[in-house]
Amino acid sequence: MHRFLWSLLIALLLSPLFSPTQVNAQESGIKLIPAFVDERADPGAVLVEELRVTNLSPEDKEFFVYKRDITGVEEGGVPIFAEEGAEPTSFEITEWMSFQAEPIFVKSGETLSLPITITVPGDASPGSHFGGIFISQEPPKLREMGAGVGYEVASIISIRINGDVIDDARVRSFSTDKLFYPTKSVQFSAKIENQGNILIRPRGPLEVKGMFGGNTETIIVNDGLAGVFPNTVREFTFSWNEEGLGFGRYTAILALVYDGEDGQKTIDASVVFWVFPSKVIFPILIGFLVVIFGGYFLTRYYINQAIMRAQGGRRITTYRYRKQVGMSRLTFVFVSLMGVLAVSLIILLILFA
Repeated sequence: MHRFLWSLLIALLLSPLFSPTQVNAQESGIKLIPAFVDERADPGAVLVEELRVTNLSPEDKEFFVYKRDITGVEEGGVPIFAEEGAEPTSFEITEWMSFQAEPIFVKSGETLSLPITITVPGDASPGSHFGGIFISQEPPKLREMGAGVGYEVASIISIRINGDVIDDARVRSFSTDKLFYPTKSVQFSAKIENQGNILIRPRGPLEVKGMFGGNTETIIVNDGLAGVFPNTVREFTFSWNEEGLGFGRYTAILALVYDGEDGQKTIDASVVFWVFPSKVIFPILIGFLVVIFGGYFLTRYYINQAIMRAQGGRRITTYRYRKQVGMSRLTFVFVSLMGVLAVSLIILLILFA
């Protein structure tokens, strides 16, 4: 139960990962800003950041402050915070951070400043380092034992250490949820793999082109600048919706840009899907089939009647029918089908081009 509540809390407060939003827990009356601190520093540097804690509840309260490292992200961008005694990674930061260790007392409606000092070691590894500063109504040990009942809020700290930075990324996969669509309403999924040692925020346009050309709507993917943790894969889902009828083969081109060490870098991918407006095409096809078969039988009946009248009311054999008409019944049906098919294609081109 404790793990479930903890996961639910983190998902509500910190997803998407590293998005610049205000963290707020109205139920417990706690507000902590900023929700995200992003700085660059050299090895050996000392940074001082200021967090502001507001007591929104009608009562004066005492809050506890503690810190935890971030070791990765779950699917959907929810951060994974390190448990006590967990194996170290190359992204730790909590040992660099210091702040007021005692509980802080905040009156109702009051906002207190909470200075955070970050002392970067001289041998700090280049790249991004992550951690979280938590504000809670219960001591950390009590929460770890599952006895805590209140909510907590957190501020994410991200420090990028200058040096030998690796800023490689790629689109591992880019796909649609299905191949055929009845309308121009498509769901996309892009998995972005960060192969470097810094946090990246890929953002860019998705352009959809149809087989007949024409202008299509362009949407911006990850406009909220959600981040991708180093050495992880994050999935982004988004949709393309455009009014009007669509038909045929479409190509979606995804082009994302992120900030690298020496400037912006781009990654791209494409996917093909098809749009067949069944509610429009099926009635048209049924109508064409009715016209084809109706026309065939009516024409055949008319020709047979005309020949029979010419022969004095006698039925004509297949051989004499072909000799007099110039083609077999099968050829006549084939020519009729091709003619109607050509007309159908012309109508479809007019409707959807």
